[in-house]
Amino acid sequence: MKISITELQGFFGAPLPPVAEVADAFTFHTWEIDGIERDVLDVKVLPNRQHDAKDAEGIARQLGAILDLPLKPEFEKVTPGTTQVTTSLAQINAILGASFTKTEVEDVFRRLRLTTEWQGDTLTWDITPPADRTDLTIPVDIAEEVGQILGYDRVPAVELAPDVTPADQARYRGIERMKDQLVEQGYTEVSTQSFAQKGDVELANPLDKTRPFLRTSLEDNLEDALTRAKQYAPLLYAPGERPKLFEVGTVFTKEGEHLELRMTEPVAAWGENAATVDNLSVAKLEDYGKDYLPVRQTLSGYAPFSLYPFITRDIALWAPARTDPARIHELINELIQEQGGALLVRVDQFDRFEKEGRVSYGFRLVFQSMDRTLTDDEVATIMDNLSSALTAQSYETR
Repeated sequence: MKISITELQGFFGAPLPPVAEVADAFTFHTWEIDGIERDVLDVKVLPNRQHDAKDAEGIARQLGAILDLPLKPEFEKVTPGTTQVTTSLAQINAILGASFTKTEVEDVFRRLRLTTEWQGDTLTWDITPPADRTDLTIPVDIAEEVGQILGYDRVPAVELAPDVTPADQARYRGIERMKDQLVEQGYTEVSTQSFAQKGDVELANPLDKTRPFLRTSLEDNLEDALTRAKQYAPLLYAPGERPKLFEVGTVFTKEGEHLELRMTEPVAAWGENAATVDNLSVAKLEDYGKDYLPVRQTLSGYAPFSLYPFITRDIALWAPARTDPARIHELINELIQEQGGALLVRVDQFDRFEKEGRVSYGFRLVFQSMDRTLTDDEVATIMDNLSSALTAQSYETR
């Protein structure tokens, strides 16, 4: 939400600091500022604060709490909510790992306009947040607000004690063994988002309002991934090859969540009755991976890729008589590469047959530019030049 310092100033009697200092105050107290343009702040309001910080007054109220600046009297009215949270100084400090005093914490309650009642016999507060603070429902929420207002820089850094308990990696190794076997069979692993248009578990604050549910299956996302993979297959696969995908991920059904394996097609090596889906939460993977050492993958360096579409063309030709079979593929590739130039990004032989003492070869060519969308005319000119070059070398295109 974009809001100017001038607009915010209308809620305060005392003058506000300059825009840069206001932005720093928000950022230091865990609010996000996406940008500053002259005296305008672009304040990112997260879903849990969309009830109380949905407008300029809500942002001003939060700024007032951070800077401890009172609002003008007409904006100070508070409507108590119906939710009550009980917490203690010891609980707040334990959650934060801090040593704030009772006076400091109660001052935060004042700045946040929380209605509180101290229960001296139990050393606890009964806290009633304002009606618009629907995000404050449990003690952790209160502790978080205290930390944000007083500053997390006051929370000492403490190194966690090392976990000396031996990790049981058998189940993990079982999953990795299964994944490695799928890769050996020519499958590629994908990882898709857990959100869906429909499902059994609905999110209270979905990040994507078009996908407000958690997925109940990997099927839809995997099919979408396969559709996209097929669109780019000519760049990565030889003619006749096809992308085969699999995913391992958690799904969320009304019966509960479980880990699912799904593939875009059955694994031939696993038998003719092999399925394309399995519930790994009930699979006996511990013994399967007990002594397995997962394959360590070595990543290559980054290679730039084009954002522009590619064009494929096929060319078939008869080789000249008495051409050395051991050299024919190399010779043709040399001609193709010479004519295709930098726009030729892939060449694959997809056909070869003999007839009446002659040998025919078929090649698929993939063209793509790093800086523009190629036109059919551009590629047609390259193919015409290639045909002429082949003819000059006694090859006969067909």
